Amino acid sequence: MEQDKDEAGYGVQKMAAWLVIVVLATLIVKTLAFLFIPLTLAILIIFALGMPLDFLRRFGVPGWLRIILVVSLFLGSLYLLFWIVQDNILECLARRPLIEQQLVGHAAQILQYFGLSLEQGKEMAAAFFSSLDGKKLEPMSAVLQMAGGSFVHFIGSTVWVVLFIIFMLAERESLQGRLVKAFGDRRAAKISKIGNRISLAVEEYLGLKTLISLLVGVLTAMALGLFGVQLAMLWGALTFLLNFIPNIGALIATIPPILMALFQTGSLGLPLMVAVVLVVIHLVVGNYLEPRVMGRGLDLSPLVVLLSLVFWGWMWGGVGMLLAVPLTAAVKIAMEEYEPTQAVAKIISEE
Repeated sequence: MEQDKDEAGYGVQKMAAWLVIVVLATLIVKTLAFLFIPLTLAILIIFALGMPLDFLRRFGVPGWLRIILVVSLFLGSLYLLFWIVQDNILECLARRPLIEQQLVGHAAQILQYFGLSLEQGKEMAAAFFSSLDGKKLEPMSAVLQMAGGSFVHFIGSTVWVVLFIIFMLAERESLQGRLVKAFGDRRAAKISKIGNRISLAVEEYLGLKTLISLLVGVLTAMALGLFGVQLAMLWGALTFLLNFIPNIGALIATIPPILMALFQTGSLGLPLMVAVVLVVIHLVVGNYLEPRVMGRGLDLSPLVVLLSLVFWGWMWGGVGMLLAVPLTAAVKIAMEEYEPTQAVAKIISEE
């Protein structure tokens, strides 16, 4: 009897210790997000670039040249994405008079439903804004300052990500020797086994996911361009990024172009056609093509994927949601190699 009590007490102490470790690790990662976000992004980008690196290695390309070519490919893709966003913003600013005219027309139609004229609507808007004093506009000022700070932070994080990528790629092939020196052959072999499993799984997932997301983004931009929806390239780039977020990313990506089509026409015809085409693209690629190309993917339960989106979104915001699936998969693979956590790894797996 006393032995059973001792074992139960030991089990409770063990669970409490693990809980403390998890809580402390969560607080550290959240507090040091400014460091962990660019570092994690760099690691995952290296995984995504693993396929072109291995492709170049097969042709005997030297290591230093592989790094230059792959980093140039990444920077070129990043520049193309920024160029698309910038070009569409400039296009939107150039069309400002037409957009204002469309806004006035749509506002007049909406006011007619309430028996109001456009002049009465302007008077109501003027009265509303005149009732706001300086203090009530302070939150808006804070939002603008935060947006400006976020942009500066984004640029700074991008620089750190690029630096991390360059240095980690340069030391990628010499890592095994240093692990042996630090931990010995046996422990280094186990660490390498876990690292290789994580690397292969995440590398395949991110590589294929990037290609599939690029396909969805291109198809979306082409379809919107054929329908004459404004800023089609911008919505295609947004779809490419949001497609990395499982389940909800595709839904979020369809909303802005549908609203743009509604804004352009003021009727439901074009928005409905755009909605149908976008839904068909996401259904065909997401439910037919992607499962056949990626197989089981990272072997995560759909419920675990959803919970990981919530958790990493709380930790790191939108970037956390983009990284949620590969980060959770890496944690699961590591738990599979450690006996006390193997049961948890089996619970969160898809099978």
